[in-house]
Amino acid sequence: MYARKNLARLRKGLTLVELLVSTIIAMIVFSMVITIYYTAKTKYNSFKDKLSIEVKELTIKKTLYDFIKNTGFACKFGYSSQTYYDKTGDSLDSFFLGNSGLRVGPLPLDSNNIKSSLGSSCTSNCYQSGTNYIMVKKEDSHTKLKDTNILSTILKLDSLDNVSVGVYMALCNKSDINLTKVSSITSNTNTVELASAPNSIYYAGDYAGIYRLEILYIKATGDQDANGNNIYSLYVYIKTNNSSGNTYELVRGVKDLQVEYATISNGDITWNSVSTDMDIKRADYPALKISFTIDGEAFSKVVVL
Repeated sequence: MYARKNLARLRKGLTLVELLVSTIIAMIVFSMVITIYYTAKTKYNSFKDKLSIEVKELTIKKTLYDFIKNTGFACKFGYSSQTYYDKTGDSLDSFFLGNSGLRVGPLPLDSNNIKSSLGSSCTSNCYQSGTNYIMVKKEDSHTKLKDTNILSTILKLDSLDNVSVGVYMALCNKSDINLTKVSSITSNTNTVELASAPNSIYYAGDYAGIYRLEILYIKATGDQDANGNNIYSLYVYIKTNNSSGNTYELVRGVKDLQVEYATISNGDITWNSVSTDMDIKRADYPALKISFTIDGEAFSKVVVL
């Protein structure tokens, strides 16, 4: 009897009440699925954003450390006590020739020898106003002299690795560093001709290094976010020859690079803001603190010199 009633009921279909109840249950289940999906997606995006920021933070801190610590030239007499001379013929700015491998200062950095994105004449995709730069001088590679050079434009080298026409070459002895420029190369004799003769005598075995100037700074990428604000990134500018140099984007979404230098008095450390161009030497300033933001979150890195 009961079976007959159920069979008859199935043949007639669901009642309106049963249909409404089924619909409500389906809506509740569907709403729960959407809520679970939205919550999971929100947590995933939050985790992904956090992970992205952490990766950027670690990348920038590693870059800053390597950039600041890897400076100078492998001259056997060092590179900080000699007198520097510009023998490139390119009328280089004074910071190319200072005897410190590290310089910091506020932007803009006006120069006739570097790209305009660092200078006040920049009109598009420029440096971020109110930020600092970090500049290093270093070698790209080095070799040594094969023969004595007595104030001659002809230089015989042990190797021509990484040597090309137009590159800047630093010649180093105990008292002088002459920054020269290669104007021609004779490969079969490992000989180069310089744009101008050095004003010091160099002997076989003396250092000859490919000069490299690098600058870390914040610059606009040319892109904008959803609110129409400029997107900034950490860039490096590199110059090794008489060209205007090249700029490369390192990490996107980085802003507000600020540099502070440490001074010590009576055992107390004071962090000082950078307001002018400064050559940084370990004997004077034992450490630098570099602050920056990633997507609005602040970070800093201390580098002991």
